[in-house]
Amino acid sequence: MPSRPIIGISLDNQAADQSRPVYELPMAYPLAIEKAGGIPMLLHHTRDSALQDAYMQVIDGLLIPGGDDLDPSLYGQPPHPKTRRLDSLRQFFDLSMLASAQSRNMPVLGICFGCQAMNVQRGGTLHQYIPDVPRDLPVAHAGNPANTTDKNAWHSISITPQSQLRAILKCDQATVNSRHRQAIDRLGVGLTACAASADGLVEAIDDKSLKFWLGVQWHAEGLDDPPHPELFKAFVAAAAAR
Repeated sequence: MPSRPIIGISLDNQAADQSRPVYELPMAYPLAIEKAGGIPMLLHHTRDSALQDAYMQVIDGLLIPGGDDLDPSLYGQPPHPKTRRLDSLRQFFDLSMLASAQSRNMPVLGICFGCQAMNVQRGGTLHQYIPDVPRDLPVAHAGNPANTTDKNAWHSISITPQSQLRAILKCDQATVNSRHRQAIDRLGVGLTACAASADGLVEAIDDKSLKFWLGVQWHAEGLDDPPHPELFKAFVAAAAAR
């Protein structure tokens, strides 16, 4: 029986109590990796390049989960009043690990913020606040945070024919959960949009030159219904093939 691949997962960090900073991560991420046949490994954030390299020697794939917002100065914009900046250490760590994974052709999956980080890491830009984006057919991309039973918005996406995402999910359209204020604007170098919502916003990106380099805006880790688990199965399979 082949060994299970190790998937490194970045964490979120909160500093509400400066004397006791903590990491946090919804359990849905490591559970999705486990169900797909991988071994989840939670990654401590560090600026130490030697330690980052040591991580890369151990893991077979990299997962960048959701989180707050990248510093807009990374893509040449002043902050929008609604922008909630990500912790600077996590920002440095995630972008560094993405660059290292790219150079090694290591499989990468980005979820929500992770998708946006993959775009900015390649020199792309973001819409900082979706309600400000002119759209002919507005689609709700964020649910009501006061809703204690379901904080998602729900909408359909169209998947690009003959894309890697289409091959993985085996459908042309899907219904996704959505809870993001920001979205991809200009695509980064080498990236292609492979799914979109009805209002034209990018919902998924990939890099066809790499083994598996895929980012999605929706929270597939929280969806057990088909076709969403196939995303994690394909990711783990690509990591195992290394």
